Amino acid sequence: MKFITNTHDLEKYLEIKIKKYSSFKNISIDTRKIKKNSLFFAIKGDNFNGNDFAEDALKNGALIAFVDDKKFINNTNKRIIYVKDTIQTLRKICRNIIKNYDGKVIAITGSNGKTTTTNIIAKTLDHSSSTIKNFNNQIGLPLSILNSSRESKYLVYEIGASKPKDIDYLSKILNPHIGIITNIGHSHLEHLKNIEGVLKVKSEIISNIKKNGCLIVPNCNQKYLAYWKSIRDDIDVITFGLTNSADFYPSNIKLTSIGIDFCIESKYLENNIQISSNLEGKHNVMNILASCAAHYYLKKDLNEFSKEINSLKFVVSRLKKSKWINNSTLIDDTYNANPDSTKKSIDLLSNYNGKTYLILGDMLELGRYKRSLHKEVGQYAYTKKIDTFIGFGELTKYSVDGFGKNGIFFDQEDELKDYLIQNISKNDVILIKGSRGMRMERFINV
Repeated sequence: MKFITNTHDLEKYLEIKIKKYSSFKNISIDTRKIKKNSLFFAIKGDNFNGNDFAEDALKNGALIAFVDDKKFINNTNKRIIYVKDTIQTLRKICRNIIKNYDGKVIAITGSNGKTTTTNIIAKTLDHSSSTIKNFNNQIGLPLSILNSSRESKYLVYEIGASKPKDIDYLSKILNPHIGIITNIGHSHLEHLKNIEGVLKVKSEIISNIKKNGCLIVPNCNQKYLAYWKSIRDDIDVITFGLTNSADFYPSNIKLTSIGIDFCIESKYLENNIQISSNLEGKHNVMNILASCAAHYYLKKDLNEFSKEINSLKFVVSRLKKSKWINNSTLIDDTYNANPDSTKKSIDLLSNYNGKTYLILGDMLELGRYKRSLHKEVGQYAYTKKIDTFIGFGELTKYSVDGFGKNGIFFDQEDELKDYLIQNISKNDVILIKGSRGMRMERFINV
């Protein structure tokens, strides 16, 4: 059963009176996806205004519509409820839900690995609810909470940022028992300016962790670690990393094209924890370590954690493998890209036998570093012995320059598609990646 199932729940969490009793099955912000007996929130965006479709929502099955357009102030329809700000109304509902929730709340942020770490923790904890899809912003997080089960013992949510104060806003809603920062990397630099800006916005989560709660962070940068520890002295700090200076660290790592095998070691453990997962790449070693640390803090049986990890077949939304042109292997990583996640994908690609191709679309929102970071990615691919680097867009010409020989640049979609059809052969391995705005999935169905 979800946290909001009827108007009595709304009255409780919003502290208002609602004239008409209704029970709800779904919560929606999109009139195109309205189902019968839904609760509708009209959201204003840069290019749309949900208020304009509130009456359509009611016709399509919504029982109540929350609106914030002043034209509704004096409306007499009991099914339309005017509020000053629908986004803040969502926030208030969810803050009050969390205040009244008896289980444990875990919040995950970071430049990369948020979604995977969230999925690992949620899937290895019994009776948990977590982020739906990639709903991790000021609208998405409340929707994830409202779609969670009130019977859950654990609520596990990722929270994302594109500008200062984003993580503060979201983590104030959650007030988590455990806050996890997966890493600090080159993401959203257009608004965060530089890596220090990324550090500061991701670190906003720390102030909103419950007193006597726990912060779980990587220890690969001692400057960052010292900064995180300086913010609070009333919470525990647990570290994870690739060396034995971390509280949780790996040994005997084996990376293959079908997954990863390694042991988790820790000063807190009497015995090592053996991990064998279908997740690929060294970056997922880090995600599993962070998840193990969360289980440890929750006093869960880590042998059970190991069994769960080893038995789960993670359905990944990124790095999906399939057969492609002329029976080649395609690795679909088209969802999004920044320099750090692209390097991790290059690491993974370099583990494969056969001729390797990286098809990269522009990495967006990098501000004044966009040229140098694109070039750096090309140079990195060269050091990892990727066979062919293909750039598409405007900025990846700097990546191609950094890669050097066997780097090819395209700015026309049809020309790139023709090249792929003519050149990709059996046993080739091709990874496609790029920022969301580049729509690199267009090259999959050539």
